[in-house]
Amino acid sequence: MVAKTEHKRRTGCPVACSLDVIGDHWTLLIIRNLMFSGVHEYKDMLKSEELISSSLLSARLKEMEENGLIGSVPHPESRRRKLYYLKPMGKDLIYVMVDMVLWSMKYLTEFLVIPKEKMELLQNSPDEFIKITLEQIEAWEKAHLT
Repeated sequence: MVAKTEHKRRTGCPVACSLDVIGDHWTLLIIRNLMFSGVHEYKDMLKSEELISSSLLSARLKEMEENGLIGSVPHPESRRRKLYYLKPMGKDLIYVMVDMVLWSMKYLTEFLVIPKEKMELLQNSPDEFIKITLEQIEAWEKAHLT
């Protein structure tokens, strides 16, 4: 495995450098949960269908915070728990994530499980889907980060 700093030092390739930050599937699945599913707690992330291990989830969350993709705040019910949220760098991945969904809708249809209302909106107006999703994220932030 290539160390993260090697791409910056060796190639400077934007794809390679981006993959240093978001290249493993767990990072993108955590972003998916924060972005589209409203999952903000560690315990709920452990329950996702992909069944990430607790040690891997902890490591990814720490790495994602260090890279500036996500932040965390103490949970209002218990200071021992945290609420995770997308920082601007993480939110900007919505365009990549939606393009990945559109690509999978084109080529992997037989495997997909997308709620009907989201599927229709994605097919008819991806920009509107992005707008609505960002509004939902902003509403969650206003309720939990202020």
